[in-house]
Amino acid sequence: MYSKFAVFTFLLLSFHFSKAQKPFEPGYIVIAPNDTVRGYIDYKSWSRNPETINFKALIGEKTETYGLSDMEGFGVHGENYVKAHVDVNISATEIDNLASSPVPEVVKTVAFLLVVNNGPKGLFYLKDKDGKVQLYIRDKDGPYQLLINHRYLAANGQVVNVTYYREQLKNFFADCPGLIADQRMLPYSQQSIGKVFDRFYEKCSSQKAPVASYKPSSSLIQVGVVAGLSSSKLSFEGPVEPELVNGDFPLSNRVSGGVFLNFVFPRLKQRASLYNELAFTSYKSSIGSQTTYSDNSYSKVSTTFGFGYIKLINMIRYQIPVGGFKLFLNGGVTNGHAISVTNERMTEDRFQNSNPIVTRREVIEKAKKYEFGFIYGVGVSYKKFGLEVRQEISEGMSRYYKLTSNVKRNYFLLSYRFLEK
Repeated sequence: MYSKFAVFTFLLLSFHFSKAQKPFEPGYIVIAPNDTVRGYIDYKSWSRNPETINFKALIGEKTETYGLSDMEGFGVHGENYVKAHVDVNISATEIDNLASSPVPEVVKTVAFLLVVNNGPKGLFYLKDKDGKVQLYIRDKDGPYQLLINHRYLAANGQVVNVTYYREQLKNFFADCPGLIADQRMLPYSQQSIGKVFDRFYEKCSSQKAPVASYKPSSSLIQVGVVAGLSSSKLSFEGPVEPELVNGDFPLSNRVSGGVFLNFVFPRLKQRASLYNELAFTSYKSSIGSQTTYSDNSYSKVSTTFGFGYIKLINMIRYQIPVGGFKLFLNGGVTNGHAISVTNERMTEDRFQNSNPIVTRREVIEKAKKYEFGFIYGVGVSYKKFGLEVRQEISEGMSRYYKLTSNVKRNYFLLSYRFLEK
């Protein structure tokens, strides 16, 4: 079943990525200062500032690629970019490659800057192809000024952090004293410095018009409950205990359920998430045999395993929007601890007219209470509700290498999301 599921998942993802329409969203491009063209842009949740974009004026028309030489800026998905000639700090940041000069190495380049704040005093963001973050400030229509944060290796071998940007911001906001209460507590980040700009427009700016301020998306948190049916199949393998190895333990159908906490990654268009679930699941299954010696003589053997687990389930989930529904695939690992255990072999012996003698003992000595497994599944969600099918393959309770245990569980689950923030 695992191989069939893997093939199904591969085919579904291949179809989605090869056939599905690219996620074009409404946007605009600025060809010249007074020439803005509206249409649709292939939004890719850029983790680094893009150098080119794909644009079409109307859905269904041919896609055209625009770059730094073709336009002055663009906007899509609440993100606005402007072309700018700027300085870039290319000094190494890794300790092994730090320069010995307290002066950063700066080169000039042209890039699309993300507009963080577009008021008379503006803040702009650039994450270059090497993953280095650069922040810029601009006063009205003046030049873009690079906020410099520099590390270098001093002659004594110590790493020195030179935070020029704090003094730059102090001078930039000289007309608003006390805006930065403690410069030492101001890190070099878009979020932290962006808050300084927000405070400036709240306290010190005479501008009455609203100021557009970009807020990076934070992880979306979803909380809910899940419940349904689990169907468990226990089996054994190994050269010992032939009764267990050859025994056909029947399926055990039980109610399963729990609570979930799902962290949705915003930079992946909210399609990927880290799904976590705390759940209870259980099974109980028995096999038996009887040897008859005569009408009044026999030996009955019954073997029963039953475990109830509290499980922590961690999965990576990927969603595929289809109209108002969302198909999703997920896979990950499970870690369970048994809070109830049945591990019993009962033997009933009777000889001639004597009373039956019943004995009970453990089937597997020192059975494990910890269970590790792999889990995967598919499902569909609509608004706050979800329907899902999963399969889990876990190692069971045996700790002996000559007798391995396996538990395969199929889950049929309904979920309800009661909190999202």
